[in-house]
Amino acid sequence: MQTDELYLMNPWWRDAKQIHSDRHLVCFEKSVFRYYPKKLFKEIPSDKPGIYTLRGPRQVGKTTFLKLYAKRLIEEGVEPSRIFFLTCDGIKDRFELAETLKVYFQIFGKRSNQIRYLFIDEITTIKDWQSSIKYLVDIGLLDNCLLILSGSSSYDLKSSSERMPGRKGFGKDLIYMPITFQEFLKSLGIEIERKSLREILTFSEEELRTLELRYAFVKEHFVKYLHTGGFPRVIDDFLREGKITEITKNVYRDFILADAEKYLRSRTKLLELLRKLPHIVGQRFSWNSLVDVFSGHIDSVDTIQKYFEYLGYSFIVANVFFVDISRKIVRPKKDKKLYPSDRIVAEIVAEVSGEEIDLPQLIEMLTLRHILRDRDLVHNGLNLYEGPYYWYSERGNEIDFVCEREGVLIPIEVKYQNKITKSDYLGMRKVFGKGLLVTKDTILKDGNIVGLPAWLFFGMLNEE
Repeated sequence: MQTDELYLMNPWWRDAKQIHSDRHLVCFEKSVFRYYPKKLFKEIPSDKPGIYTLRGPRQVGKTTFLKLYAKRLIEEGVEPSRIFFLTCDGIKDRFELAETLKVYFQIFGKRSNQIRYLFIDEITTIKDWQSSIKYLVDIGLLDNCLLILSGSSSYDLKSSSERMPGRKGFGKDLIYMPITFQEFLKSLGIEIERKSLREILTFSEEELRTLELRYAFVKEHFVKYLHTGGFPRVIDDFLREGKITEITKNVYRDFILADAEKYLRSRTKLLELLRKLPHIVGQRFSWNSLVDVFSGHIDSVDTIQKYFEYLGYSFIVANVFFVDISRKIVRPKKDKKLYPSDRIVAEIVAEVSGEEIDLPQLIEMLTLRHILRDRDLVHNGLNLYEGPYYWYSERGNEIDFVCEREGVLIPIEVKYQNKITKSDYLGMRKVFGKGLLVTKDTILKDGNIVGLPAWLFFGMLNEE
């Protein structure tokens, strides 16, 4: 990459004020809905050099975060030449990556007493990129540097991190997922009590009804969140236009299909997979059973498994596995379930297939999103080997989700319907002796069973 290209990517080298003209930051400032990822800033303190990886789906806001980080550094008085941003979309291979970083240090030299900040965006587009980073670490070029390496593939970053043991300094592996309903509300200036799963299970019916009355006003915001999901760009589009525009849909459709074409080399097969998803979402299946579903299009069990695992590693679809509740271990070979990762993904699936995903399944999808913990996604993305899980018995009992918290399994059932009866949570009571019911409007406390509306559960739940 030529030096003049680096200056174009880093205009603050010539004039610190140019950071305010960056297109990502201009777009952020003009947004009706602005999500500021405070927890990421907290996780990456500017005085702790090391290698930080940041994983999450495309178009979730990773690049904007990197630019916001650069802006904050400049506003805090960091010399602009110590801040280097590189997008890997124009980098040919790992050798060019290493040479480009060398060019940066040749331009500005290296002072051991000052931290340099290197932001490398979408590094997973470069095959075997970790070899270049490892080489630069080994020759000492990255000493006293804070690197943030972003990517949209958990698989690439997983294998890459494992090949650099002991080379992270203060670094860590981080996740940037579409925002929760609580984060949505907070960005609108609305604060709600934050409670863990275990705390919610201790509430009395009176306490739940008090919370329902106190926060009833957020129900109208939940209707919006139900339409948008958690991608800030989609939320902004909806709040601005009253709908998700075709331009925005095309952005997300393109990243799903283009990445598949790049990594799986078959857009056609992925389209066929997406067409069948409405029939599979929330249903139990085995890899073998899907051979019949995709008959004539995808005939290999290995290929089907590979595609779904890719969608999980790319944060597009969540693959939920069976948990052996007696031994508290996952059983990946047993039947599994899947869900789109977000509302916009479900919308694209509906457009490709011509079939809507039903509202109860969408509520299950959002329930799964809210019980996810970032630390459980680091190694396998949305291939949920570390939970949340689900459970079923040979007699036909099934629990939508099972979370493990501090060694305790907590069952969660979604019953988004007008009326709740004891039969709706009989399985939870018999098998687990406790549980949480996510409902449409019903609040209940029956022994160790707690039921509360989805909007209240999503608004309160805090699983950090």
